[in-house]
Amino acid sequence: MIPAIEHSDVRELSDEAWLERLKRSISEPVQDGRTWPGFPDEALQKAFVGSAYEHALQEAWNFHRYTLAAMASLARGCRANRYLDFGCGWGRVGRFFLREFERGDMAGVDVDPDMVEFCTRAGVPGYHLPAENGRPLPFRDGAFKLVTAYSVFTHLPEALFRAWLAELLRITAKGGLIVFTVEPPRFLDFVAAIDPEAPETGWHGALAANLGDLGARRRELAERGATYLPTGGGPHRPPEAYGDTVVSPEFIASAAGRLGKLRRYLDEQDRFWQAVAIVQRT
Repeated sequence: MIPAIEHSDVRELSDEAWLERLKRSISEPVQDGRTWPGFPDEALQKAFVGSAYEHALQEAWNFHRYTLAAMASLARGCRANRYLDFGCGWGRVGRFFLREFERGDMAGVDVDPDMVEFCTRAGVPGYHLPAENGRPLPFRDGAFKLVTAYSVFTHLPEALFRAWLAELLRITAKGGLIVFTVEPPRFLDFVAAIDPEAPETGWHGALAANLGDLGARRRELAERGATYLPTGGGPHRPPEAYGDTVVSPEFIASAAGRLGKLRRYLDEQDRFWQAVAIVQRT
Protein backbone atom coordinates (compact mmCIF):
# COMPACT_ATOMS: atom_id res chain seq x y z
CA MET A 1 0.00 0.00 0.00
CA ILE A 2 1.39 3.36 -1.03
CA PRO A 3 1.50 5.80 1.94
CA ALA A 4 -0.43 9.05 1.85
CA ILE A 5 1.30 12.37 1.43
CA GLU A 6 2.20 14.03 4.73
CA HIS A 7 2.88 17.56 5.94
CA SER A 8 6.60 16.80 6.10
CA ASP A 9 6.59 16.00 2.36
CA VAL A 10 5.25 19.39 1.31
CA ARG A 11 5.94 21.93 4.07
CA GLU A 12 8.96 23.37 2.26
CA LEU A 13 7.27 23.73 -1.14
CA SER A 14 6.92 27.20 -2.57
CA ASP A 15 3.48 28.53 -3.44
CA GLU A 16 4.03 27.84 -7.12
CA ALA A 17 5.30 24.30 -6.55
CA TRP A 18 2.50 23.44 -4.11
CA LEU A 19 -0.23 24.51 -6.53
CA GLU A 20 1.50 22.76 -9.43
CA ARG A 21 1.75 19.50 -7.49
CA LEU A 22 -1.89 19.61 -6.44
CA LYS A 23 -3.02 20.24 -10.00
CA ARG A 24 -0.75 17.46 -11.23
CA SER A 25 -2.39 15.09 -8.74
CA ILE A 26 -5.52 15.17 -10.92
CA SER A 27 -3.74 12.99 -13.49
CA GLU A 28 -0.92 11.67 -11.25
CA PRO A 29 -2.46 10.54 -7.95
CA VAL A 30 0.86 8.94 -6.98
CA GLN A 31 3.93 11.20 -6.95
CA ASP A 32 7.36 10.37 -5.51
CA GLY A 33 6.02 7.31 -3.78
CA ARG A 34 3.13 9.12 -2.05
CA THR A 35 -0.61 8.99 -2.69
CA TRP A 36 -2.30 12.37 -3.11
CA PRO A 37 -5.96 13.11 -2.25
CA GLY A 38 -8.42 11.88 -4.85
CA PHE A 39 -11.26 13.60 -6.71
CA PRO A 40 -14.90 12.66 -7.27
CA ASP A 41 -16.19 12.59 -10.82
CA GLU A 42 -16.52 15.88 -12.69
CA ALA A 43 -20.31 16.10 -12.34
CA LEU A 44 -20.16 15.74 -8.58
CA GLN A 45 -17.41 18.34 -8.28
CA LYS A 46 -19.49 20.83 -10.25
CA ALA A 47 -22.63 20.01 -8.29
CA PHE A 48 -20.90 21.06 -5.08
CA VAL A 49 -18.65 23.93 -6.13
CA GLY A 50 -19.70 24.94 -9.65
CA SER A 51 -16.40 23.95 -11.23
CA ALA A 52 -14.06 20.98 -11.46
CA TYR A 53 -10.41 19.91 -11.47
CA GLU A 54 -7.95 22.72 -12.35
CA HIS A 55 -10.54 25.49 -12.18
CA ALA A 56 -11.91 24.24 -8.84
CA LEU A 57 -8.41 24.00 -7.41
CA GLN A 58 -7.47 27.47 -8.64
CA GLU A 59 -10.48 28.97 -6.85
CA ALA A 60 -9.54 27.13 -3.66
CA TRP A 61 -5.93 28.27 -4.05
CA ASN A 62 -6.94 31.93 -4.23
CA PHE A 63 -8.93 31.49 -1.01
CA HIS A 64 -6.03 29.61 0.59
CA ARG A 65 -3.55 32.38 -0.14
CA TYR A 66 -5.90 35.07 1.16
CA THR A 67 -6.39 33.04 4.34
CA LEU A 68 -2.66 32.56 4.87
CA ALA A 69 -2.03 36.29 4.53
CA ALA A 70 -4.70 36.94 7.17
CA MET A 71 -3.19 34.35 9.49
CA ALA A 72 0.23 35.94 9.18
CA SER A 73 -1.05 39.38 10.15
CA LEU A 74 -3.88 38.58 12.57
CA ALA A 75 -3.30 35.20 14.22
CA ARG A 76 0.36 35.27 15.19
CA GLY A 77 -0.45 35.13 18.90
CA CYS A 78 -2.82 32.16 18.69
CA ARG A 79 -1.45 29.15 20.56
CA ALA A 80 -3.58 26.44 18.96
CA ASN A 81 -2.26 24.49 15.99
CA ARG A 82 -5.29 22.75 14.50
CA TYR A 83 -7.38 23.38 11.38
CA LEU A 84 -11.06 22.67 10.59
CA ASP A 85 -12.71 22.65 7.16
CA PHE A 86 -16.36 23.37 8.00
CA GLY A 87 -18.66 22.16 5.21
CA CYS A 88 -15.78 20.26 3.65
CA GLY A 89 -17.68 18.87 0.64
CA TRP A 90 -15.22 16.79 -1.37
CA GLY A 91 -12.23 18.40 0.30
CA ARG A 92 -11.06 20.82 -2.36
CA VAL A 93 -10.18 23.54 0.18
CA GLY A 94 -8.97 21.39 3.06
CA ARG A 95 -6.30 19.60 1.05
CA PHE A 96 -4.45 22.89 0.48
CA PHE A 97 -3.75 23.34 4.20
CA LEU A 98 -1.64 20.18 4.51
CA ARG A 99 1.35 22.41 3.81
CA GLU A 100 0.59 24.43 6.97
CA PHE A 101 -0.76 21.75 9.32
CA GLU A 102 0.09 18.18 10.25
CA ARG A 103 -2.41 15.66 8.92
CA GLY A 104 -3.30 14.66 12.48
CA ASP A 105 -4.14 18.28 13.34
CA MET A 106 -6.66 18.63 10.50
CA ALA A 107 -10.38 17.87 10.48
CA GLY A 108 -13.42 18.32 8.26
CA VAL A 109 -17.16 18.17 8.85
CA ASP A 110 -20.17 18.17 6.55
CA VAL A 111 -23.92 17.58 6.85
CA ASP A 112 -23.72 15.21 3.88
CA PRO A 113 -22.51 11.79 5.09
CA ASP A 114 -21.63 10.81 1.54
CA MET A 115 -19.08 13.63 1.38
CA VAL A 116 -17.64 12.66 4.75
CA GLU A 117 -17.24 9.11 3.46
CA PHE A 118 -15.67 10.34 0.23
CA CYS A 119 -13.08 12.51 1.99
CA THR A 120 -12.09 9.59 4.20
CA ARG A 121 -11.86 7.15 1.30
CA ALA A 122 -10.05 9.63 -0.98
CA GLY A 123 -7.35 10.42 1.56
CA VAL A 124 -8.21 14.09 2.03
CA PRO A 125 -5.93 15.22 4.91
CA GLY A 126 -7.39 15.02 8.40
CA TYR A 127 -10.25 13.06 9.90
CA HIS A 128 -13.77 13.75 8.68
CA LEU A 129 -17.00 13.63 10.64
CA PRO A 130 -20.70 14.24 9.94
CA ALA A 131 -22.31 17.40 11.30
CA GLU A 132 -25.96 17.93 12.15
CA ASN A 133 -27.85 21.20 12.35
CA GLY A 134 -28.81 21.95 15.93
CA ARG A 135 -26.13 19.73 17.47
CA PRO A 136 -22.69 20.86 18.73
CA LEU A 137 -19.55 19.72 16.98
CA PRO A 138 -17.49 17.05 18.79
CA PHE A 139 -14.55 19.32 19.54
CA ARG A 140 -13.41 20.96 22.75
CA ASP A 141 -13.57 24.69 23.35
CA GLY A 142 -10.73 26.59 21.71
CA ALA A 143 -9.44 23.60 19.75
CA PHE A 144 -8.65 25.28 16.41
CA LYS A 145 -6.36 28.03 15.20
CA LEU A 146 -8.12 28.23 11.85
CA VAL A 147 -11.59 27.37 10.60
CA THR A 148 -12.52 27.82 6.95
CA ALA A 149 -15.99 27.61 5.43
CA TYR A 150 -16.06 28.14 1.68
CA SER A 151 -19.57 28.59 0.24
CA VAL A 152 -21.26 27.34 3.42
CA PHE A 153 -22.63 30.42 5.19
CA THR A 154 -23.85 31.58 1.78
CA HIS A 155 -26.56 28.92 2.14
CA LEU A 156 -27.63 29.21 5.79
CA PRO A 157 -30.84 30.94 6.89
CA GLU A 158 -30.44 33.61 9.54
CA ALA A 159 -30.97 31.43 12.61
CA LEU A 160 -28.59 28.72 11.41
CA PHE A 161 -26.06 31.33 10.32
CA ARG A 162 -25.96 32.73 13.86
CA ALA A 163 -25.99 29.32 15.51
CA TRP A 164 -23.16 27.85 13.46
CA LEU A 165 -21.00 30.97 13.75
CA ALA A 166 -21.45 30.83 17.53
CA GLU A 167 -20.47 27.15 17.54
CA LEU A 168 -17.39 27.79 15.43
CA LEU A 169 -16.37 30.61 17.75
CA ARG A 170 -16.68 28.19 20.67
CA ILE A 171 -14.18 25.78 19.15
CA THR A 172 -11.80 28.49 17.89
CA ALA A 173 -8.90 29.44 20.14
CA LYS A 174 -8.42 33.02 21.29
CA GLY A 175 -6.73 34.91 18.50
CA GLY A 176 -7.74 32.26 15.97
CA LEU A 177 -9.62 32.96 12.76
CA ILE A 178 -12.80 31.87 11.03
CA VAL A 179 -12.50 32.65 7.32
CA PHE A 180 -15.69 32.18 5.33
CA THR A 181 -17.53 33.38 2.26
CA VAL A 182 -20.91 35.12 2.14
CA GLU A 183 -23.20 36.42 -0.58
CA PRO A 184 -22.90 40.23 -0.62
CA PRO A 185 -25.80 42.58 -1.43
CA ARG A 186 -24.88 42.58 -5.13
CA PHE A 187 -26.08 38.96 -5.28
CA LEU A 188 -29.65 40.25 -5.41
CA ASP A 189 -28.84 42.06 -8.68
CA PHE A 190 -27.45 38.81 -10.07
CA VAL A 191 -30.66 36.96 -9.18
CA ALA A 192 -32.86 39.74 -10.56
CA ALA A 193 -31.07 39.51 -13.92
CA ILE A 194 -31.92 35.81 -14.37
CA ASP A 195 -34.52 35.11 -17.04
CA PRO A 196 -37.05 32.89 -15.23
CA GLU A 197 -38.30 31.57 -18.55
CA ALA A 198 -34.86 30.39 -19.66
CA PRO A 199 -32.54 29.90 -16.66
CA GLU A 200 -29.06 28.59 -17.47
CA THR A 201 -29.11 26.02 -14.66
CA GLY A 202 -31.55 24.47 -12.22
CA TRP A 203 -29.98 26.57 -9.47
CA HIS A 204 -30.62 29.74 -11.46
CA GLY A 205 -34.22 28.67 -11.92
CA ALA A 206 -34.66 28.08 -8.20
CA LEU A 207 -33.17 31.49 -7.43
CA ALA A 208 -35.52 33.26 -9.84
CA ALA A 209 -38.53 31.35 -8.51
CA ASN A 210 -37.77 32.32 -4.92
CA LEU A 211 -36.75 35.96 -5.36
CA GLY A 212 -40.21 37.48 -5.12
CA ASP A 213 -40.35 41.26 -5.01
CA LEU A 214 -36.85 42.69 -5.43
CA GLY A 215 -37.71 45.89 -3.61
CA ALA A 216 -39.01 43.93 -0.63
CA ARG A 217 -35.83 41.87 -0.57
CA ARG A 218 -33.71 45.00 -0.53
CA ARG A 219 -35.77 46.52 2.26
CA GLU A 220 -35.45 43.34 4.32
CA LEU A 221 -31.69 43.35 3.77
CA ALA A 222 -31.48 47.00 4.84
CA GLU A 223 -33.62 46.44 7.93
CA ARG A 224 -32.45 43.00 9.11
CA GLY A 225 -29.05 42.71 7.48
CA ALA A 226 -30.05 39.42 5.85
CA THR A 227 -32.50 37.95 3.38
CA TYR A 228 -32.96 34.26 2.60
CA LEU A 229 -34.12 32.46 -0.55
CA PRO A 230 -35.22 28.89 0.37
CA THR A 231 -33.96 27.20 -2.78
CA GLY A 232 -33.00 23.89 -1.14
CA GLY A 233 -30.16 21.61 -2.16
CA GLY A 234 -31.41 18.04 -2.46
CA PRO A 235 -30.82 15.26 0.08
CA HIS A 236 -29.50 16.46 3.47
CA ARG A 237 -30.26 20.08 2.48
CA PRO A 238 -33.99 20.87 2.83
CA PRO A 239 -35.20 24.38 1.94
CA GLU A 240 -35.77 25.32 5.58
CA ALA A 241 -32.06 24.73 6.29
CA TYR A 242 -30.37 25.34 2.95
CA GLY A 243 -30.90 28.03 0.35
CA ASP A 244 -29.17 31.23 -0.68
CA THR A 245 -28.54 33.97 1.86
CA VAL A 246 -27.50 37.56 1.34
CA VAL A 247 -26.00 39.34 4.34
CA SER A 248 -24.43 42.68 5.16
CA PRO A 249 -21.15 43.18 7.04
CA GLU A 250 -23.18 44.59 9.92
CA PHE A 251 -25.13 41.34 10.18
CA ILE A 252 -21.89 39.33 10.33
CA ALA A 253 -20.53 41.58 13.07
CA SER A 254 -23.76 41.18 15.03
CA ALA A 255 -23.77 37.40 14.58
CA ALA A 256 -20.20 37.20 15.90
CA GLY A 257 -21.51 38.50 19.23
CA ARG A 258 -19.23 38.92 22.23
CA LEU A 259 -16.88 36.06 21.29
CA GLY A 260 -15.80 37.32 17.90
CA LYS A 261 -14.91 40.43 15.98
CA LEU A 262 -15.28 41.00 12.25
CA ARG A 263 -11.74 41.88 11.27
CA ARG A 264 -11.99 41.93 7.48
CA TYR A 265 -14.68 41.96 4.84
CA LEU A 266 -13.59 41.76 1.20
CA ASP A 267 -16.07 42.19 -1.62
CA GLU A 268 -14.03 42.32 -4.82
CA GLN A 269 -15.74 40.38 -7.60
CA ASP A 270 -12.61 40.27 -9.72
CA ARG A 271 -10.93 38.25 -6.92
CA PHE A 272 -13.78 36.17 -5.50
CA TRP A 273 -17.30 35.54 -6.77
CA GLN A 274 -18.52 35.72 -3.17
CA ALA A 275 -17.38 38.12 -0.46
CA VAL A 276 -14.89 36.88 2.14
CA ALA A 277 -15.34 37.60 5.85
CA ILE A 278 -12.79 37.06 8.61
CA VAL A 279 -13.97 36.82 12.20
CA GLN A 280 -11.38 36.59 14.96
CA ARG A 281 -12.02 34.92 18.29
CA THR A 282 -11.57 37.54 21.00
